Amino acid sequence: MYAIILVLINTTSFAQDNKNTKFLSLELGGVGGLASFSYEWEFANTNNTSFFMRNAFSFVPIDKNNGVALIFPVMVHGVWGKGLHKVDFGIGQTITLTTKGKAFVLMPLSVGYKWQNPEQKHYWRIAYTPLISYLVDFQVQNWGGITYGYKF
Repeated sequence: MYAIILVLINTTSFAQDNKNTKFLSLELGGVGGLASFSYEWEFANTNNTSFFMRNAFSFVPIDKNNGVALIFPVMVHGVWGKGLHKVDFGIGQTITLTTKGKAFVLMPLSVGYKWQNPEQKHYWRIAYTPLISYLVDFQVQNWGGITYGYKF
């Protein structure tokens, strides 16, 4: 059910993309494991809150039994605040496929700080990004990340 909602938001956000605020970003740590590349776009905006859709990609060598993991995080981010300093929060779904045929599903959360000057084309984000496993057994992997994004 959760994945269906994310797909619907993802699909409809292209039609609502009237702000043309789009970013390419690199995150070290965070929802993609060791590092990930993301494409983000704004799909809703109020006075002091913006909502972004984020699709990312990462790959990480795991071990001999699993091979290389291809990681695909999809997230919805809310950014709250005015001026340079903002609170960034998000929830998503991460699908991991290995080159040895295994699949994993995790739910990443994100709570952090975002620095973004509206006059410039880049931002920085630092966040606590726990990865939650909920299908087989409930586990929380404590994780964090730092992101640099560029507006185009």
